[in-house]
Amino acid sequence: MDKPEDHRTAISDPLQAMLGFQLRRTSVAVMAALGDELDPLGINPSEASLLMLIGANEGCTQSDISRALRAKPANLVPLINKLAMAGALDRAPGKGRTIALSLSDRGRALHVEVRQAFARHEARITRNVPEDRRADIVDLLRQICLDACCSSHGTEGDA
Repeated sequence: MDKPEDHRTAISDPLQAMLGFQLRRTSVAVMAALGDELDPLGINPSEASLLMLIGANEGCTQSDISRALRAKPANLVPLINKLAMAGALDRAPGKGRTIALSLSDRGRALHVEVRQAFARHEARITRNVPEDRRADIVDLLRQICLDACCSSHGTEGDA
């Protein structure tokens, strides 16, 4: 008896050559891999990123972090609260009405583990990227991000 014919055929994919689509696909894959790396620590990529920033900038404020991540301050509140409730963050009065954020002893220990997880993750996702090209790729990605975030009005080449 003959097997049923496979009616699946390759379709034309106009998205395959689009940089924006490939960046999105890559972002999803990279963040999923980072999530897998952080899962044993009980922390997600957003929380880990926040922990990394605070660990590198003791005494920073929610506004400082908001600017660094290009995130709305209100979106950071649940992350900050979760880390504070987990005992990873200390809050102290800052200048004026600001609250300075720093890592607690527990947060510093978690920060070490998170940094190690990020290092393993970076090694995984760059294993086939020549070391001498990595800085250029990061610079290009930063420029693409900046171009995507900023209006094109007033740039060179506009009529």
